[in-house]
Amino acid sequence: MRFIEFLDQRFCNSQEIREINHRGISAGFDGFREVWELDYLYEHFEADIHEIIEETGYLDSDLKDEFDNEETLRMKLVWFAVSTYCLSRTDALVEAKD
Repeated sequence: MRFIEFLDQRFCNSQEIREINHRGISAGFDGFREVWELDYLYEHFEADIHEIIEETGYLDSDLKDEFDNEETLRMKLVWFAVSTYCLSRTDALVEAKD
């Protein structure tokens, strides 16, 4: 399973996607709160997460210097990828209404 497929299954509620876009993923959403949850996602979907980040124009080297340890970096990379996904889903929902 790819990360996008995992997220498609996880986020079947468009209201939750809107909440993430409004409040930010770090506000605490099920499955994305605990360090062990984020670490699990990073371990299983590392390549997909990096691909999503690179598609936004960022490089790993751009982000790596901002964090003092690997655990924090990995957590932020997962959050960034999920936030990017949620923004794209919101855009798709808006287009579907038009």
